[in-house]
Amino acid sequence: MELKDFGYHQFDNFMEEHGIEISDESYLGVLLKKNLGNGGSEGSYSNILNISAAVESLVGIDRYESWLVENLKLLSYEPYKSNDEIIQINSKVAAELIAGGQLSNVFHEIEPLVERQGQKNPDFKLLDSTYLEVYCPQTSQQNIEAVQKQHNEQKDKMISISFSHPQTGQTVGAKRYPSNKIIDRVLSHKRSNDQTKVDSYNLLWLDLTHGFNASCDNTLPLVTIHHVGTIYTGSFGIWHAFYGKKHKSTFVPDRTELRYLNSNSGYYQQMEDGLFRERQHLNGALLLTKDGLIFFENPWAKMALPEEVKKKITQLYRFRANYSWFQASEKIMPSELVERELNKIEWLYQKSD
Repeated sequence: MELKDFGYHQFDNFMEEHGIEISDESYLGVLLKKNLGNGGSEGSYSNILNISAAVESLVGIDRYESWLVENLKLLSYEPYKSNDEIIQINSKVAAELIAGGQLSNVFHEIEPLVERQGQKNPDFKLLDSTYLEVYCPQTSQQNIEAVQKQHNEQKDKMISISFSHPQTGQTVGAKRYPSNKIIDRVLSHKRSNDQTKVDSYNLLWLDLTHGFNASCDNTLPLVTIHHVGTIYTGSFGIWHAFYGKKHKSTFVPDRTELRYLNSNSGYYQQMEDGLFRERQHLNGALLLTKDGLIFFENPWAKMALPEEVKKKITQLYRFRANYSWFQASEKIMPSELVERELNKIEWLYQKSD
């Protein structure tokens, strides 16, 4: 099984040139096996598509060669399935490779930064004063253990079945307040680990494909789902993780129909302010999902992101403008747009007299 079997000839030639062979148990080996014969999921296909596009953006550029080789060796040699900690390490490597490769295609001066313990240090410098940090939230550890337990209890069966909740986990609280749990899982680590640089422009690249398997629809402030003739309304939580307001943003239980609001119970409110409200030195976030890349601008940022940076973001691979929230030109997106959306959602969920 080789990369050229999937049509990635330039990627394959680079690997061969540097003597990198893909182990079956490595990140790339597992990913290729998942996609063999078009049998893979949308998420795994998206991962290999993103990685190949990133690698092919970097191939032939001398200043990136050693960084690219180092990361590809990690993804080709290290085991991926046997240890949850190794899975998380490899997922972060893959997330940084995807981000670096795709950003280099439009930000031609991108520089990977060396991690220094005890210092605020983003992962990339894009232009003279623009920095980017990559973060890759993982599947709930509690969910991993619950799924494994389900399989262990069915060892005597030819086919074992498990129920997985990778974003929220499977505790009673997670099932009752799923949007709050997703908000927590998406950004809990970043709340206590601020990598932004004062007096610079700062971006967060949030990889929601490795372990989270999110789609563009999951990033909407409000979503409706059509199922067997019924329309259900609700919020996933990713948008609120950035823009939501503590004790104001309202969520309804799963499978809520607006016509039956009066008989519904189980409403709950957001427990933490959105990250943008807390972090004025963060200019925006790039959200990588399995079906595209989205840009969220921070309306409470101290400085407006330069128009040059915004324009380059819109030129990134698989950019989805219709899911993005940003202001054209060098102006900061008005916070009133966010408040208006939150008010609309709150109004929708009010019970009628």
